[in-house]
Amino acid sequence: MKRILFYALKEDLLPVLREFESANSLKYVRTGLFQTDNYRTIEHGEQIVDLGRATADSANLSESFLVCRRDALVRVRPVTGGAVQRFAVDQLWNPDTVILTPAGLWNNEVILNGRLGTISDHPSAQLLMRRFNGAIRKSFTKVNAFWVGPKALDYLKDGKRLTVAVQSSREFDLRVPHST
Repeated sequence: MKRILFYALKEDLLPVLREFESANSLKYVRTGLFQTDNYRTIEHGEQIVDLGRATADSANLSESFLVCRRDALVRVRPVTGGAVQRFAVDQLWNPDTVILTPAGLWNNEVILNGRLGTISDHPSAQLLMRRFNGAIRKSFTKVNAFWVGPKALDYLKDGKRLTVAVQSSREFDLRVPHST
């Protein structure tokens, strides 16, 4: 399992993250390129600032977090570009991790999809994927390729956009599932 796509608001994500964290103590570290090799650890998903709110107008550009067991060492990778050195927090040197992009509500009108994924076949990463998958299935509804949280599903039924990017054509928005 390499990726789980979902639409969720904070109220949808909180029970999923609590369930996800219940089997192991986890930590969350923001991914990206930084000026120092220091990073801040978040011990519980509910402590993520603006959880359930997208931090960009595209799901792919929203803030992401490396997730791993709390006792795992997070390795920061030096990256040099020209005369500037940066430090990357990513999966390249951390194969026992998954990446969580919560995304969520953007400008109180559009919900952008979140995802949990990994590039790694490492047993720890795959275990985290299975645990998240089990947690999300308990309260989310499957709509096409996406898991949709209860509050996000209400938004969808009320005619709000659930999409990958604000700029995307509405033809690519998630649609209310038809009953058979």
